[in-house]
Amino acid sequence: MLKLDDVKAALLRWRVARRREAAAPDGSPAQREAALQVQVLARRRSGPARSARQVDDEIARQIAEAEKRGDLAGAEGYGKPLHGDDGWERTPDEVRMPFKMLKSAGIVPHEVELIRERAALRQRLAAATTDEETRAAQQALAQLELTLALRMESLRR
Repeated sequence: MLKLDDVKAALLRWRVARRREAAAPDGSPAQREAALQVQVLARRRSGPARSARQVDDEIARQIAEAEKRGDLAGAEGYGKPLHGDDGWERTPDEVRMPFKMLKSAGIVPHEVELIRERAALRQRLAAATTDEETRAAQQALAQLELTLALRMESLRR
């Protein structure tokens, strides 16, 4: 069930997009973007949600239009084959695309940071000279291993 605040927020976004569309010069990229946003917001306001197949078809149509306009020609790797990523197949299906987007944006997922921290702790443990340093490194490593295991398990679900 929709909340009144959600409806108001959607209506405000739609109105702002309409104003932006009207203010932009005709045929400009800003005007096309604003018109697309108005269409998307108008679709959200009207009727039931579309199926995944309809969404896929709409995305394919928009990509084809962008390719015809030449908007994709400046994209990195345009026209080149995709290179297989070593971790792609080992990554759970549900998080592949979000992780890919993070990687493209140059943002490291928290799980990768934890793995790097684990490697640093293992080096610290190997370099420990006193029992106190060893014990502290072992405790930190055990805590980190538990945190990492819990994070990875939550990704599998």
